[in-house]
Amino acid sequence: MTAAAAPRACRVGRLRLFQFRNYSAETVELGPGLNVISGRNAQGKTNLLEGLATLALTRSPRTGAPLDLIRWGETQCRVEATVHRPDGTTVLEMRLVRSDDGHAVRTTSADGKPRAARALLGVCPVVLFGPDDLLLVKGGPEARRRLLDVLLSQLDPVVATELVRYRRALEQRNAVLRQRRAGTAAGDALAGFTRELVRSGSIVRVARARLVERLRPLAGIALGELSGGGDQLELRYLGAGGEVTVADNEDEAAAAFAGELTRTAIDEAARGLTLAGPHRDDVEILVGGRPARASASQGQQRSAVLACKLAEVRHLTTVTGTTPVLLLDDVLSELDVPRRRQLLDSLLGGAACQALLTTAEEAPSGLPSTADVHRFTVVGGRVGAVAAVTAGGTAA
Repeated sequence: MTAAAAPRACRVGRLRLFQFRNYSAETVELGPGLNVISGRNAQGKTNLLEGLATLALTRSPRTGAPLDLIRWGETQCRVEATVHRPDGTTVLEMRLVRSDDGHAVRTTSADGKPRAARALLGVCPVVLFGPDDLLLVKGGPEARRRLLDVLLSQLDPVVATELVRYRRALEQRNAVLRQRRAGTAAGDALAGFTRELVRSGSIVRVARARLVERLRPLAGIALGELSGGGDQLELRYLGAGGEVTVADNEDEAAAAFAGELTRTAIDEAARGLTLAGPHRDDVEILVGGRPARASASQGQQRSAVLACKLAEVRHLTTVTGTTPVLLLDDVLSELDVPRRRQLLDSLLGGAACQALLTTAEEAPSGLPSTADVHRFTVVGGRVGAVAAVTAGGTAA
C-alpha cells in the first residue's frame, strides 16, 4: 500500500495594497515558512492580514461594510497577491470603488482577467486566528457559524453559492415580514421567499452538519495533543429542533426547516423577523461531556479554541492536499513560551506551511526553531523588511 502523498504548500509571494485601510501604496515580498510582522498597536499589522484575507475570502473578516476598507478620503482601494500553488502561480486582484450613491462596487480578477468573486474562493486557502476567536467558546453562536461558513466557502463552490442565496432570501423575507407587520405588504411574496429560504437553508444546514462531523475527531485529537490527553472534546451542530446529523439529507432537512418556520409563524408576524434557520443555528463545544462555555476553566476554553482552529487547518489540508496560508493575528500575547512553541509547532507542521504572524513584540520569544523566520516591521502603514533569521539564529 502506497503512503499518502505529503501535502504541498500554498503560499503568497508578493502582496500589494493600494489605499486599503491605512495603507497608501505598499508592496510586501513574503517568504515561505513563518513571516513575523512586528509593530506597535494601530500601525497596520492587522490591516495587512485583513487585506490578504479579504482577497482570499472575497469579503472582510472584520467588517460587513466594504466602504470601511477604502482609505479615508479616497474613492477606491485595491489588493493584489501573487499566489504560488502546487499547480502553478496565479495573480489575484480585488478592487472596491465608492459609487456615486455611496455603495461599494467590487470587481475581482485572476491573472488580469475578470472573474466572479466566487471563482477566487479556494484559490488561496487561508485560516485566520486572532484574539476574537476566543469567542468561539465564550461568545454567541455567530463566531461558530462563521468558522463553518468560511471553511465551507473555500472547499465547496456550491455551498458558497447557497450561503449567498440564503442571506439574500433571508433579507428579502425579513423585509416582507416587516411590511406585513406595518400593513404595507403587497400580495403574497412571503411564500416565494420562504420556499427559497428553505431550499438554500437545507443545503447549508446539511453541509454544516457534515463538516462538524469531520471536524469532531480532528478537534478531539488536537485537544489531546494540547492537554496531554487529559480532556475530551466533542462538537455538535444544533438546529432549532436539536442536533442535525449527517444522516439528514436535503429533503429531510428542508421538511424540518419548513416545520420550524410554521411553528414560529405567529412570533415572526409579531416581530417582523425570521426566527428559525441556519442563521440561528449553533455549534455546541463540549469538554469532558459538558458545555465548555459554562463549565470549562479559562485554560480549557482556550485549549478548546486552539483545538478547533487546528482541526480547521488539518481538514482544509486533507481535503485539498494543500496546506493553507495561516493568518495569525496577535495570538502569542497571552501565552507563555512553552505554549507559544506548542501552538506554533502544531499549526505550522513544518516549513512547508506559510504563516503570517503579527505581534507587538519587537523580538517575540517562543518562535519555532525548525524553520526560517522572515521578519517585517510596520510603522504607520509602511512595511519594512528585516534580514531573515535562520533556524540557527543567524541573519541570512
